[in-house]
Amino acid sequence: MKNNKHLIPKFVSLMVAVFAITNILVSEPIWESYRKSLETKLESSNPASKKRPLYIPNEIIIKFKKQIPNSELSIQTSRLGFRPGIKNERGRFVTGKIMDGESVETAVDRAKKDPNVEYAEPKYLYYKYADPTNDPGFVRLWALNNSGQAIPSPSYSPSQGTSGKDMNVLGAWDVTTNCSNIIVAVLDTGVTYTHDDLVGNMWNGANCVDHDNNAIGGGCLKHGWDYANSDNDPKDEDGHGTHVAATIGAVGNNSKGITGVCQSAKIMAVRVLGLQGGTNDAIAQGIRFAVNNGAKVINMSLGGSAFSQTMLDAIEYARINDVLIVAAAGNSNLNLDTSGNDSYPCEYDKDNILCIAAVDQNFNRATFSNYNSHSTASSRTVDFGAPGTNIYSSYGTEFTYNENSSFYFDWVRSSTSGSVWTVASCLTPSHVMLTNPNCTFPNWLINDSPASVTSLSANTNSIAYKNFTIPNGSTRVTLSHFVVNYGHRLNSSICYDFMQVFYSSSTGIPTTPLQLYDKNYGTQKTELCNDGQYIFASHPDDTLVLTNCIGGGTNCTVGYRMSTDGSGNYPGGFVTDVILSAWAPSDYAYANLNGTSMAAPNVSGVAALIRSYNGTTFTYQDVITKLIEGGVTATDISTITKYGKTINANASIKHLKQVTGVTAVLQ
Repeated sequence: MKNNKHLIPKFVSLMVAVFAITNILVSEPIWESYRKSLETKLESSNPASKKRPLYIPNEIIIKFKKQIPNSELSIQTSRLGFRPGIKNERGRFVTGKIMDGESVETAVDRAKKDPNVEYAEPKYLYYKYADPTNDPGFVRLWALNNSGQAIPSPSYSPSQGTSGKDMNVLGAWDVTTNCSNIIVAVLDTGVTYTHDDLVGNMWNGANCVDHDNNAIGGGCLKHGWDYANSDNDPKDEDGHGTHVAATIGAVGNNSKGITGVCQSAKIMAVRVLGLQGGTNDAIAQGIRFAVNNGAKVINMSLGGSAFSQTMLDAIEYARINDVLIVAAAGNSNLNLDTSGNDSYPCEYDKDNILCIAAVDQNFNRATFSNYNSHSTASSRTVDFGAPGTNIYSSYGTEFTYNENSSFYFDWVRSSTSGSVWTVASCLTPSHVMLTNPNCTFPNWLINDSPASVTSLSANTNSIAYKNFTIPNGSTRVTLSHFVVNYGHRLNSSICYDFMQVFYSSSTGIPTTPLQLYDKNYGTQKTELCNDGQYIFASHPDDTLVLTNCIGGGTNCTVGYRMSTDGSGNYPGGFVTDVILSAWAPSDYAYANLNGTSMAAPNVSGVAALIRSYNGTTFTYQDVITKLIEGGVTATDISTITKYGKTINANASIKHLKQVTGVTAVLQ
């Protein structure tokens, strides 16, 4: 029987989490202040609600002990009751699909008990670190040469910095600009290897080997490998990896676009992130591929909150093969010294990893950048700061629609029966949203007023939708939003009253339902309602990939449907901060991005320049030592990074021909 008592204690029932960095830096809507206020009240009710999905729900990774021959790895996986998937013979691990009805935790525990298993762990998820916004070469590259220039249409404030607050790359270029003997692997979303400013610097993979060091028939003619899709074409479908790659090694002095820090580096494209992130096994295999094919610097502008032994083993493989890894610290404004605030691979205890925070045009820590304030500098897991705001580089064609800024004026609101969606400015101060039936529910939920809430009508069936124009040939179309809905649930899979999100690649009312991450159950749901304790609130980082809109025409339609049963009598819900973004590859386009993802490749470029100049005589430790010696102390990060310095290419490279005594101790 349906429970009509719809107003359970709100500050127990609502779960919210911080905005993704994308929304903070595109704009900071008024709703952000509401979220921050609510977090203080609510975070104790369900701390896990602040996390993105941590792992793939139906698969684990199993590493077997040395006594198990490679030929039996898959057999042993089957014997344990898992369906074998990817096998990595050098890493001695296999991915296994778990049985229906068995949880990941139970499957991992069961596998660990087998005497032939060295360890088992979930298939953890990791995500790119960045914030995409558009902005119209070299004069824009303040990280290389900061003259105090103003950045046109900046995506991060301040847009104008202090002259000299840069990496002094011009000084380093007085010594050398030739780094054609160094391979830099970009483990990311792929690379647009046909881009006008990258095509001349892409790695020649004609004679490549795989992650197990086996020759790949036909070679890697597209300059790398795709571990997200398990094929030989690591083309970028997102733009993030292309931006990173060009920051490191866009062709210099070719009268086109920009230049990379390392003007003639060889860029190896290793795609490990799909549109919804990447997994530890894909990343581990990508690291091994890069090492086996001669990369001496690996850039990893990605991260996640889970420790993975599989990934750590691969990083150790890189270390013993003298490979430096440069990683992004993360964009959540977290102190990584605080328990529960984790960012991997940055926090792995390996001395071949450099973890990079982002600084702005005044060398102040970017407001989004993670950091570490441990009282003992040598224990800080964030090493350096580097430019990471308003970074201009190769990208693609992107359209972004922020519906808050357009006040949802052109959304179609259609109802076959019952309560109708409205566009309203609710709350104090006002915040525009789609709400059904009116503002009483959000006002009651957030502001404790009014005392009562207007219920939805019985048999409501109404939808609000909009058609968006996207670039032709888009390979990434995503939707982010904040959805709150009360609803009534019969059981874990059936709702009496609910909201749904629909989309389609045509005009008119959309019909394909989207699954949203339900933090209450840790699963994906199409019908959104409360569970008797918690009101449904979408995770702010739950960016939805609109698959049917990818690669087709120029239309993509999104809609929100509200449905009630015959009794109605519940307070409805609301939708706000709706942002639709679509990206298509381009051989000529550039953009301005922000993030520690942008800071890391600036350091990778300097590291490659140093290592290339001294050829085989420099180890990864030598490169790190020179970065320490040449770094410039920056007040704002002096107590929140290990070395308290920003990268300076000129000071690090100008004395490299001299005999070097170690004046800094690597921690």
